[in-house]
Formats: sequence, C-alpha cells, structure tokens
Amino acid sequence: MAVKMTGKMSMKYHLFQVNVGWIGLIGAGKGLRGLSLQPTPQETLDGLGPDLDRSRSDPSHFAREQHRLERYFSGDTQALDEIELDFTGAPPFFSAAWKACRRIPAGETRSYAWLAVEAGSPLAVRAAGQAMARNRFALIIPCHRVIASDGDLRGYGAGGLKVKAELLNMEQENRINTEN
Repeated sequence: MAVKMTGKMSMKYHLFQVNVGWIGLIGAGKGLRGLSLQPTPQETLDGLGPDLDRSRSDPSHFAREQHRLERYFSGDTQALDEIELDFTGAPPFFSAAWKACRRIPAGETRSYAWLAVEAGSPLAVRAAGQAMARNRFALIIPCHRVIASDGDLRGYGAGGLKVKAELLNMEQENRINTEN
C-alpha cells in the first residue's frame, strides 16, 4: 500500500475479527475516518474506500478503538460513545443525521422520519435514508437502530439484515441484563 501524507499525519488502517465478521478502521490524526464491518477481510478492506490506497497498516494506532469495539461486543454498549469521529468531507445534512443517529439509545430503534426531524429537515426522509446508506462509521453511528416507519428493518450495508438483527438483539439482551 502506498502512503500519502495528509498534512503531517499519514492515513492508517487496521483490520480485526469480531463475532459478527471483520472490522476495518481507517483514520489519521483527528479521529476515525471510517469503519467497515463485513463478513470477509477483503470485503472489509474494500469497504474502507479509496483512502485505503494511501494508507498503511498500523494496529497500534487503533488500539483504543479496537478495545472499545471489543467492549461493545462484550456487552458494554456505551463503549462506542467514546470513539472520536472525523466527518471531513461529509455533506452537512449527513453529519447532522449521523450525530442524531448516534443519540439513539442502544437496544432501541427510531424511524428514518424521526432521523430527518432530528437532523433539522423533517421532510428529508429519503435523505436521512441516504445518510444511513452512506454511513462510513458502522456500529459507532448505529444505523442498525434506524428502521422503517412500519417497523421493517430495511437494508444494512454492514453485513446485511442478519447482522442488523443480531446487533439489535444483542443490544436488547444487554439492556435487559443491565436493568435486572
């Protein structure tokens, strides 16, 4: 992989396995630029996008993020709240929708219509769907918690509907265990 300097910071990436697939992380100095969750290592790397071409593998750069993601999969659904994100290049509405999505409590769901309202554009339901479809921070921006108004799960690019359902079930079980 070629390395391109971004200011004084080079882009870095890391790939590791979790119980629902493979996670790839990419970033430089001011937070995570992307997270890919897919069933195979190659699909995960592909999901990191064009920044991967100018990045180098550096697992130590992402030690805190990996630890927080492992805590999430061990039942600490609040662990992801501690991960800093870099929204560089994101359209303003997408950033607003992503921030709103991040406020959805673990184990709960909200509709795309709710997301549009929370992002400041009540009529932009389709745009809210596009923001989730282009979410480059799967899990951390929990688009798996966003569902259709009729209760259907709908699409989930980070591993498919089976993974979306597994994540919601895991969060709901952890929430019940925490409350008891």
